[in-house]
Amino acid sequence: MTAMRIEARYLLIEWKSEALARHIDVSPVALELGDGEDGALEVESMIFNDFYPWLGIRLSEAAEHCVPVFTSVSGTEVPLLRVDDPGNGGSWWIRNDGWDAVGKRHLNEMQRSAGIYTIRIDSVTLRIFNRLSNLGRACVQAYVDDFRGDLMWMIMSDETGATASTNGAGSPAELIDALDSLSRALQRIQASPSVMIRESQTLQPVAKVRANAATFRQFMSRPTRRHVIGRSFYEAADTPENRYLRHIVAVSLKVVETYVDAAASQASFLERLAAIETKRGKENREMERRSVDPLVWDQQTDDIAQRLEALHSFGDREASRKPFPLRLKAQARPNFSFYYERQKSAGNADDSKIAYRLVIMPRTPFELILRTHHFCRRYKIAGSADSKDIFKKEQWHRELRFESVEAVEAQTNILSSRASKRMKFEDDGWTAALRESEKLELNQEAEVCEQRAREASRRGEAIASSLRSARTQASRLAHIDASLASRSISCSPTFPASIKFLSNPDYAACIAAFKKINDVCNRNGFDATSLDAIGRIGILHASDIYEKWSLIKLFSLLTQTFRFIPESGWQSKLTCAVLAGAVDARFEFSRQASALKVVLTYQATLRNGRRPDFVLQVFRTATDEYFGQEDGDIFLCGIVMDAKFRTAWRPDALRRVLDELIHTKDYGTASLGAGVFVIQPCEFTVHAPESPLNWGRHCDYGSQKSHKSGWVQAGVTSTGVASVQHLKRLLIMVFQKAFAPPVEVTRHDHETPRWFSDSFCLECGEPHTEDSIDAQITKGRQLSWRFTCARCQTQSKRTHCYECASTSLFKNGTRWTYHNTVADQITNVLCPKCGAFFDADWDAGDH
Repeated sequence: MTAMRIEARYLLIEWKSEALARHIDVSPVALELGDGEDGALEVESMIFNDFYPWLGIRLSEAAEHCVPVFTSVSGTEVPLLRVDDPGNGGSWWIRNDGWDAVGKRHLNEMQRSAGIYTIRIDSVTLRIFNRLSNLGRACVQAYVDDFRGDLMWMIMSDETGATASTNGAGSPAELIDALDSLSRALQRIQASPSVMIRESQTLQPVAKVRANAATFRQFMSRPTRRHVIGRSFYEAADTPENRYLRHIVAVSLKVVETYVDAAASQASFLERLAAIETKRGKENREMERRSVDPLVWDQQTDDIAQRLEALHSFGDREASRKPFPLRLKAQARPNFSFYYERQKSAGNADDSKIAYRLVIMPRTPFELILRTHHFCRRYKIAGSADSKDIFKKEQWHRELRFESVEAVEAQTNILSSRASKRMKFEDDGWTAALRESEKLELNQEAEVCEQRAREASRRGEAIASSLRSARTQASRLAHIDASLASRSISCSPTFPASIKFLSNPDYAACIAAFKKINDVCNRNGFDATSLDAIGRIGILHASDIYEKWSLIKLFSLLTQTFRFIPESGWQSKLTCAVLAGAVDARFEFSRQASALKVVLTYQATLRNGRRPDFVLQVFRTATDEYFGQEDGDIFLCGIVMDAKFRTAWRPDALRRVLDELIHTKDYGTASLGAGVFVIQPCEFTVHAPESPLNWGRHCDYGSQKSHKSGWVQAGVTSTGVASVQHLKRLLIMVFQKAFAPPVEVTRHDHETPRWFSDSFCLECGEPHTEDSIDAQITKGRQLSWRFTCARCQTQSKRTHCYECASTSLFKNGTRWTYHNTVADQITNVLCPKCGAFFDADWDAGDH
């Protein structure tokens, strides 16, 4: 027996009469059906505040005999209404709550009421989670317009190409030149089009009549007539050649209007971006004080208190052994050990020969001390210990080894100090004066903002110039089309079987120009059919629109921001993915003079059969000069992303969705241990913010989980500019995880060390050259590197955690840092593994 297949889609129904539809618009993509814990099928639908699509259910042929029934809370079952689809064929089952004879439409409670609805289809239960949205038609249309504009701009411009030239092959300049040639040739034809002589019958004076049979019939019926019908001739412009010309005009007009819409949207975006960057740069230069988030401050204070309490609760507080007062320094190479210094009360033994001291202890007290070590240096450790001096590598060192630890006391007043500091923040309106290091960093960021503003203005002016030319061509073509219509010339895509396009130079010029237009379109992977299909994308399925909008944004960030080059033929593949709902649509991206490769898969099928919206993987190719020559591509890291369109989240609902993706759907394990993140459009989804940065209340980058899971906010905002900055920061996090530490290279003409890195600027994608990388040694005796972009001067720093030296940290300024930072020092990052941060005051050891 064939298994029953169930499909659920949004419908817009125009009713003709009761139970009879005149026309049905069907969403292009079906809703995703999931499996519930009790074996039932589950689907999520959404209702909006000013348009009300139907949720239609279609059954396979094997289930034609089944009549779905709606099951109420009381257990009553009501059959669904079957509606035949006059345009697409087949039929749909919908819930019916009666016929409104006045409004001439069926009623349906599910169009207006949120809740959980149950439908039984034979032995199958379908549970519908009906979500209420506070958005309306205009908001969803904004996503459609933004998605359509970005898609067409990427396809019709050449900014995703390797050269990013404005005059290269397939560029807007080539398209406009071809349109100009076409309009000029059409204007010459418009002045004197080819015509066809046709015969007609008109009323003529008897003395001048050209007789035919009708003439004699009229004359015989009344010989005294002064005017009779006779043959006449006229010139008709509705020839096969001119009909094809009008088809050329219609197609070319559609192409140029599409480009005008996309370019206008891009120019407007760049204008707003320039204004925002200018404002941000000015604010950074003028800033003297920074706000401190009390929620973040209190959360970080609670974290410190919990670490101290865990240490205080360890062992026996009534220990009988005398404690050892130690000032612990950095971790040492042996497991569970620190370098240490004796405190002043430790005695006066002659130890001038001792080069350094080590304290080694059991694992548990070591890990508890390590969790407090970044804000406390002085400890009293009670336990059984043995001390001995060891001569190794031509120097003496002292080793204090604890066989057991009874109690540990952290000698710090950090909690009272933070309490006093909190009172001062309250008095100052929860603001803090900027440190000199913060001012320097803000000034540097201001320069980057000003550079970005200039670059946005330059690009905007170039696009505006191209846009003016395109609008001129669109106006010409519209005027020519109206002129051809006024001559009663119809439109036909059939190429005429005549020699007019060979013998007449103007007609030949039209064909040549149209061929150039088609060549540009074909190279860019679109045609009139795909333009029509993209233009017909509607607002029925908001979740599907948001997924495709997210795909376009990811594609745009990879190509236009980080300057990856997509594979050949990406245009048609991308168009197919967004129009036909392709599964496992794989896109490969590479970079010039770089061994990094990115693979983005849309609707990827994982090893466990699950299908997240996006899987992004970073590889190093086998041709890398500095990082190995292994066969095949080397997988570096990846991330799984699921787009969830909501207009509001209940407390902890987003966290539950994320847990479902990780634990139930097993996205991370099934994708080679990649991170798992949700993309969603709502702001203020973090109710207990952990980061004082601007994204702290909107995003969770998994800063306390080694950045393995979380969510980011991405959506169409009122300005349309900051809509993907959080998504860009997520990709920066992935790429910086993939970057290998810089490699020292030998240059005989340089005395100072030179460094090679496969990294690139996180702001504009410019590769980091040897001249843009500086190295230095940290206080923890680890190498750190500062990267300065030669193009836009953006700086980032790669260093290591002060405590767990194996963890790499990236300081990307106040805009692109994704690690948590100290509440009142937002340039001071916290380690995502151990939570430590470097503070010069505490490192001095006085607390």
